[in-house]
Order: sequence, then structure tokens, then C-alpha cells
Amino acid sequence: MKNIAGISLSIGIAVIASFIGAKFPVVGGAVIAIFIGILIRNTIGLSGIFSPGVSFTLKTLLKVAIVLLGFGFSFQALASTKGITIAIVLLSFAIGFGLTFLLTKIAKLQGATPLLISAGTAICGGTAIASTGPVLRARQDEVAYAMNTIFLFNVLAVLFYPILGQLIGLSGEQFGVWAGAAIHDTSSVVAAGYSFSDEAGEASVVAKLARTLMLVPVVFLFALWTSISHAQKEPEIPVVKSAIKAFPVFILFFIGAVTIQSTAPLPQLFVDVSDTIAKFLIVMVMVSVGLGTDLRQMKQAGPTALLIGFISSIVMGGVSLWLILLFL
Repeated sequence: MKNIAGISLSIGIAVIASFIGAKFPVVGGAVIAIFIGILIRNTIGLSGIFSPGVSFTLKTLLKVAIVLLGFGFSFQALASTKGITIAIVLLSFAIGFGLTFLLTKIAKLQGATPLLISAGTAICGGTAIASTGPVLRARQDEVAYAMNTIFLFNVLAVLFYPILGQLIGLSGEQFGVWAGAAIHDTSSVVAAGYSFSDEAGEASVVAKLARTLMLVPVVFLFALWTSISHAQKEPEIPVVKSAIKAFPVFILFFIGAVTIQSTAPLPQLFVDVSDTIAKFLIVMVMVSVGLGTDLRQMKQAGPTALLIGFISSIVMGGVSLWLILLFL
């Protein structure tokens, strides 16, 4: 019951954003949804009664949307994913993590903050930060600092990546891989992808899920490092348990949907309805992203954090785009 108000608000704004987006397809409903959400949050504010539902929409309905999109895939389509696509995603991950960690060390950030920001930048934004925080024994202020460092660039990516993709002349596949390899948060990746085209949206989902799976080995290594560094001070951290807990279970449901469609194809009407619902849920998620964007908190992160986020985002985007133009 506590989620009803926030979900209802997200639905209402998403309907308006979708209507406007249909009139201006170059912009799209997802981008308009973010703008409306940010405008509401930073003018009249967001009452506490809406917060649980908005959070639920962002964290849970995004996963539901991705699973529903799975009914539009098949193993034959996934198997046709080029090896260079996976290579670009993995290289982008490595560059993003390494560069961000180096910049945080140059900036002399302390504690768990460097690893939190690096994981969020390289893997899947806020989800990666939330998953790695406990195994790193990060303080709440460190988690908040890391979130604020990368959040602004998620929003900017949804707004500007589709425009840049059009100006550069990227194909749907190229743009989707670029979004999946370079944009931090899964919600922003999917929104940017489907804002560009359906082909781009599908490619962005595959690329982003491949990148998200890197969360498992990263959490395992973080837990191992924390266990060793605290070996004589505190009880050991259950390394394997931490890695298993971090596994993005919704990916299994996505694979399940793909399996169903590959082995016993569903009626096209069901696939079309699932696709429509998924895209509307994505607009709802973007509403929640906007409603969660407090510009005052962005200022609290300070210029150093924003500079680190800016440099890392530009380099990840630039390198992955260069590789895509060369090989894809």
C-alpha cells in the first residue's frame, strides 16, 4: 500500500510524457519524463508519501521492463551478437574502472569512496554502488558521495547521447552498443537506447546486461580484499555469499523469457503488448529518476567529484565510440 501514491504519480507523469513524446519523437517520452521529474523535485518538491513508490518504480519496475523485453529476443538473435561487441563492452569496463580509480587516488579521496565511484562508473551506476557498499563496509556518507558523483552524468547521457548518435550517423546497432558500453546506469542505458530506435534499444539491453554481469566478480574481489585487510581486526566477510547475493537475478528471468520465445514462440500480439508495456515502464522509471534528482545534493558532492565523473564519462564514451566506429 505504501507504494501506491508514488507509483500512481509516476504513471500519471509517464502518460503525459508519452503523449508529448509522441508529438515530438525526436525528443521522446523518456527524455521528457526526466525533465518533468526534475522540474517537480526542484520546484514544488516531493512529499514523503510518494518516496516509497518512486523508489519501487526505479528499482523494481526497471527489472520488470527488461524481462518483458526478453520476449522480443531469441537465442538465435543473442547468438548473432558479434564478439567485437563483447570486447568493446569489456574494454570500456576496464578503462572506466581503471581511470576512475586513478583519478580518485590523485584527488586523494579516502576510505571506500574510490572503489565505490569506480564500480558505479564502470559497471551499472547506483546498483553497483549499493551492491559493493556493504562488502567494502562503506559509510553512508561515502555511498551518498559516490552516488552523487555519477548520477548527474546518467541524466545528461539520456538527454544528449541520442542527439549525438543522430549527428554522428550511428546505426541502431552501433548506438545501442555505445549506450550499453558507456552510460553508467541501466535505466539510462535502456531509455537512451529506445529513444534512438527499437534496434538500438535491443542492442543496448544485450550490451548492458553483459556489462552488469561484471558486478559478480567485482563484488567477489572487493569482499576478498576487505576480508584480507580486516583479517586481524574483525570477523571474515563471507566472500562467496557476498558475490552470490550481488548476482543480478533479474537477468535469469530475462534469459527465461528469451528461452520461452526461442523454444515455443508466443503469439505476436503477446510480444507486441509486452513490448508496449515495457517501453511505458521505462518512461515511468525515467520519471522516478527525475523525481530523485535533487540538484542541491549534486552541489554537495563538490567540484572534485563532478570533475572525476565528467572525465571518466567523457573518456569511456569517447573510447567506446572510437572502437565502435572502427570495428562495428
